[in-house]
Amino acid sequence: MARKVRLDPRVLGSRMFMLLWLTFTWVLLWGSIEIGTIAAGLLVALAVMALLPLPRVPVEGLLRPVSTVWLVIVVSYYLVRSSFAVAWLSVRPSPPPRSAVLRAPMRLKSDFTLALAVNTLNLMPGGIVVRVDPVARYVYIHVLDAGSDEAIENFRRQTAHVEQLYLRAFERPEDWKPSPEHFTVPADSGPATDKEGIR
Repeated sequence: MARKVRLDPRVLGSRMFMLLWLTFTWVLLWGSIEIGTIAAGLLVALAVMALLPLPRVPVEGLLRPVSTVWLVIVVSYYLVRSSFAVAWLSVRPSPPPRSAVLRAPMRLKSDFTLALAVNTLNLMPGGIVVRVDPVARYVYIHVLDAGSDEAIENFRRQTAHVEQLYLRAFERPEDWKPSPEHFTVPADSGPATDKEGIR
């Protein structure tokens, strides 16, 4: 007896978004908004999705549009503020700041959302993620200015705020539905304890 295949509405929504995004990219490449261009973009997008499928990523949360817009606004503000802070550090008449690798917790359950948050942190001037522990849910970030308790506290506050924004936009507890296809990464073989320079 044939097994019924049930398509999760969240998975269907993500596929529709990918189809529309690829079509939009096609129209941008051609530079003209015409029926023929849009129809060709849809056909090319369908062909790409059928012939070159990406690995399936389980959709377990729910995108909240208002929280996502707020996430973009706040992250944009952090990008501008961090740029000015780094520019000041490079021209101020004092010795270079002391840098360090700092550890920050990430309570994001989805590896996909964690990857988005890590990329956001990498975009912010003054810090770069050097290691991610996907099991213990920690990220290790090389911070340019870690020469004072206030600077470290600012880093921790900003990282926690970014994490909270992603939780509200994609992983609210009331929206979370664990997927049986969820992939669990193997345990990290790196050091489990803090070393000198990691705080």
